[in-house]
Amino acid sequence: MMNRSPLSFAAMLLACSLSLAALPATAQDAPDLHIHLSPAAPDAQGYIRSLDVAIRIEGLAPDAQVEMPVRRHTVPTSADMLSALAFSDAKGVLAVTAGDEGGDGDDANRARHWRPSRPVEGALTVAYRVTIDPAQPLFSLPQYELRTRNGVLSGAGLSFLMLPDDEIARDTDIDWHFAATDRARRGISSLGIGNVQSGRPQTAQDLQSSYFMAGTPHAWEKGTFFAAWDGDFAFDGKEIMGWAARLQDFYGDFFRQRPDHFGVFARVNETNPGSGIGLTDSFAFTFDDTMEPDALKGLLAHEMLHAWVNSLDGKMNEPDGFASSWFGEGLAVHYQRLLPFRAGLISRQDFLDDLNSTAGRYYTNVMIGTPNDDIGAGFWRDTRIRVLPYDRGSLYFAETDAAIRDASGGERSLDDIVREMLAERASGQPMDLALWERLLHRELGDAGIARFHAMLAGATVLPPSDAFGPCFRRTTQPMRRFDLGFDPASLLTQDRRVTGLKPGSNAEKAGLREGDRILNRFSQDGLQGRQDGVLDLEIERGSKHLSISYQPRGEEVTAYQWQTQPCPE
Repeated sequence: MMNRSPLSFAAMLLACSLSLAALPATAQDAPDLHIHLSPAAPDAQGYIRSLDVAIRIEGLAPDAQVEMPVRRHTVPTSADMLSALAFSDAKGVLAVTAGDEGGDGDDANRARHWRPSRPVEGALTVAYRVTIDPAQPLFSLPQYELRTRNGVLSGAGLSFLMLPDDEIARDTDIDWHFAATDRARRGISSLGIGNVQSGRPQTAQDLQSSYFMAGTPHAWEKGTFFAAWDGDFAFDGKEIMGWAARLQDFYGDFFRQRPDHFGVFARVNETNPGSGIGLTDSFAFTFDDTMEPDALKGLLAHEMLHAWVNSLDGKMNEPDGFASSWFGEGLAVHYQRLLPFRAGLISRQDFLDDLNSTAGRYYTNVMIGTPNDDIGAGFWRDTRIRVLPYDRGSLYFAETDAAIRDASGGERSLDDIVREMLAERASGQPMDLALWERLLHRELGDAGIARFHAMLAGATVLPPSDAFGPCFRRTTQPMRRFDLGFDPASLLTQDRRVTGLKPGSNAEKAGLREGDRILNRFSQDGLQGRQDGVLDLEIERGSKHLSISYQPRGEEVTAYQWQTQPCPE
């Protein structure tokens, strides 16, 4: 793609927008939404530095406005990287005013709205260019942001799409355009590979929660399942995606619901490998060249669950959303080992290893008693709080499953409740906290509700010994708490200097000192579940650059674990 001046680019986009606005409407029940995406050709370093976007939106109210997040779940988007914006409708060029709404802190969601200066007539078309900075630092955050490397760009729709600020579902098509010389390049989205039309109408939230990847990514597909990834795994990527396709098919049978298609997206992030985000009929995750196949299988199983279970309706995007993550994340962890085990896709030992990693992290967590109402405030500030909805939630569901089986004489289980909740959502009814409590009370009465509220208040969860079947039993063993050896808030400051160094801690014994500046970034969530895990720090002390390694462990406590025992005949 040739370089263009801002003036000539604006003229091109305006012409494109007027042309799209002139397209005839399709006679369908739902209005149409057309997304035209044109990535720049990669430069000599393999960076795709811009993406041209034109979006045509039907079915808008006269006072409609469009929006793009500026920050979502702590992640900055491309809202400040737009140029040559052009708006038009059936009457021609349309002037707009822009304004931001939402909180001011880095943890607060914020959105930018564009309001037309007059009522919109007919379809609205907006066109613009998104600049992509290849030098932006890697994040230990959800991987929404638009990013480029290796001749590929990738990111979630919320990071770069300007979409209507309404809840109308629209028939959506995505049209990729590459320069004539870019024959080897392609575009892939959560809707499918290449130019696609949605099998069902999409809301703006559906499209914000979709993923996009373009350039020369690896790709694999079988039936309605497809995968795309940027970078190279340390093993056969197509083989692991074949495993994921078989599991996705099993999930469809188990939950008795099948999406029209399902996509998996992956990109390299050496700072935060193993992070995943659930998306519309898809999910995305990060990896590096040290990730093992078994670890990736657990990640795939977890994130794939969100395509069915997701979260309670209306909760995760609210200010107190993380207080309800016990449900979506807890069920995902509960089923990420249970369903692959039932499907014969992991071994008994794999199941046990995953269970004990969760149990070990939970029962050694010094923040174990944190109430769910306090999860949101600490979610991005303290990894020990961030993992609680996953660990506590999964063990609570195991405890509840055992209680339902016992109360029903083995006739019913947690599976029945989950399927019933999903059926309610599919029928258009809310899948919310009230539904959960109603079904829970039906199965376990007042005692079940009391136990549920105790869990929310921070009471320790303990499934019975046989909660995972007669081939496993509960035991105890000494384990050590996760402990950085210094104040975790040190990692949140701009300078990242060590404060609150604990005398006698492993960090101090390894040579870390108060005031040392930590240069590298690292993921703590997975490290908490590995008793023998080692933390490698790159330190600046005055003019010296030092490397320090130690096990981030402290006080020894007694923790619950499970072990195998002979299965009954």
